[in-house]
Amino acid sequence: MPRRSVVALVVSGAVALAITGAVLLAVLPPRAETAEDTAQAFAEALIAADGTAAVALVVDPPAAASLAAEALDGAFAVDTAEVVLIEQTSERATFDLTLGLAGDTATARLVLVDDGDRWRVADGMWGTLRVETTRGDAVRVGGARVPAPGEVSLLPGLYPVTADPEDLLDGATEAAVFPGTDQDVAIEAIPNEAALEAAQGAIADYAAACTVPATSTPANCGMRIPWPADLVALDDLRFRIDRMPRVEDLDADTFVASGGVLIVTARGTDREGDPRDVTYRSDTWTLRGSFAVGPDGVTLTVW
Repeated sequence: MPRRSVVALVVSGAVALAITGAVLLAVLPPRAETAEDTAQAFAEALIAADGTAAVALVVDPPAAASLAAEALDGAFAVDTAEVVLIEQTSERATFDLTLGLAGDTATARLVLVDDGDRWRVADGMWGTLRVETTRGDAVRVGGARVPAPGEVSLLPGLYPVTADPEDLLDGATEAAVFPGTDQDVAIEAIPNEAALEAAQGAIADYAAACTVPATSTPANCGMRIPWPADLVALDDLRFRIDRMPRVEDLDADTFVASGGVLIVTARGTDREGDPRDVTYRSDTWTLRGSFAVGPDGVTLTVW
């Protein structure tokens, strides 16, 4: 009889049995991570400001956890993070998590649970930040856009809080978040030069729409055309902009664009029944209204 041989190979937790030319693979479960391993990995994620890695260690993360991950990815990391085991059972472990951040030190109780697959962080990792802004409907917190007014749960870190969109609004502060902290941040959002330029561009587009040929005075275009004083019937109006109204300031959510020069020619029938063209000129063409700043830029509403 041929001699039978048995060979066992162990590679990364897999055992391969080769018997008379047949190969049977038996995959053994990987070595279970300890509670200390998970706690240390969580601390390392905080030190790296790696929001995705930190949230991946949380048991049943809430829907808002993705926002917290984005926020931490754009924050300044904690300076130090140390975990010390306090007590442990087969299903639950409690650690002291001591964090150093921006010259301050705080200790929180970090609770881990065994969810059947591995140890995960269950409590002791969130801080709360409430935000509001004087303009817009959101602020930037770290790397995330957060609706304002609103509240967001955050992982530990030092978060820049800025007006949104940053390219159109000035206004910034920062918030140091530790587990268990609860704080309010208000941003005074001030339109900057880029917002003023965007508003001027919007005025140019609006003025162009106001000055297409028409058969009546355009509404909400800052015009009073006295053609009834010279004509009994109007056929059409023709417009020419010699100087565009300029937006000088954006204040209190309103705007004034003034100093425009507008030429209007009214074509119709005069009181003698003859065709007639009458030209009017305004050196003070002005547009007024309200404005809003949002993710799509500056939006003007002309009164």
